[in-house]
Amino acid sequence: MNTYRRLGDQVGTNEARELAEQLVAWHDAMVRHLRAVGPLRGAKCLDDCPHEEAALLWSTAQGVFGRKANDLAFLRSHGHVHLASSARRKAA
Repeated sequence: MNTYRRLGDQVGTNEARELAEQLVAWHDAMVRHLRAVGPLRGAKCLDDCPHEEAALLWSTAQGVFGRKANDLAFLRSHGHVHLASSARRKAA
């Protein structure tokens, strides 16, 4: 079973299950994206690439799943990276 769906079922709320489905779709899109442009966000990324969603989804996952969100390593790694790069762009 998929990690996101399993976590959504563990939390057991409709919100958690809906988020899990969003995360499944995001994960698949992100994997396809990384295969096409490589691991680092850069000039090859379009404005609507999955990197753009990562920080929001990570933040939402923390709120919905609580501490269990830390088990979502792929989301966490891309969410943290995008949060940090967004903060640097705003500060500049």
